[in-house]
Amino acid sequence: MAFLIAPSLLSSNFSRLGEEVKALERAGADWIHFDIMDSHFVPQLTFGPAIVQSLRPLSSLPFDVHLMVERVESILPAFAKAGAHCISFHLEAVKEPQKLLQKIKNLNIKAGLSLKPKTPIEKVFPFLEFLDLVLIMTVEPGQSGQLFLKEQAEKTEILKKKISVLKNPPLIEVDGGINPETRKLVPQADILVSGNYIFQAEDYSSAISRLKSPL
Repeated sequence: MAFLIAPSLLSSNFSRLGEEVKALERAGADWIHFDIMDSHFVPQLTFGPAIVQSLRPLSSLPFDVHLMVERVESILPAFAKAGAHCISFHLEAVKEPQKLLQKIKNLNIKAGLSLKPKTPIEKVFPFLEFLDLVLIMTVEPGQSGQLFLKEQAEKTEILKKKISVLKNPPLIEVDGGINPETRKLVPQADILVSGNYIFQAEDYSSAISRLKSPL
């Protein structure tokens, strides 16, 4: 099965976000990934729901919202209303993950959990039956352009074995330092989030095709 590719707009040209989204869809992207940062959970500050809402009419692709924020619960309705297809939040940022996962489900949005590199993959196991997606960070969250942390690749293999017995296993998404070489380290992944590799390419279509090509 080929990977689904979710280009991260964090690496795009912010002065032409609408054109970027349209170009990515034409180039064969499967999802559009939004890195939402609040300058508290991570130092940077990025998109809010107004940006997601303004871009929603420009593409038919699923909008994949990755919350790197502390106050998760307070902003869920706004991102749901803005047109998110899936909302993931960090396990490290909340005290009651199951409560928030159910709140996302109640908004008719797919629900995901994300892990920082230092968090063991086993921490998501109690919540697997409530999840549509597990987002494994292969860089430290908060900044684009980092190198893939190879020691994180094992998490995808452990998770794949764990979910293989589930009736409705969550998708495995990998984010950080993804390119045609590092994707080979995570063959168990379903979705690859890629930023710099795609946006620094002369041709988005060729870059996305290389990420999708069989291993």
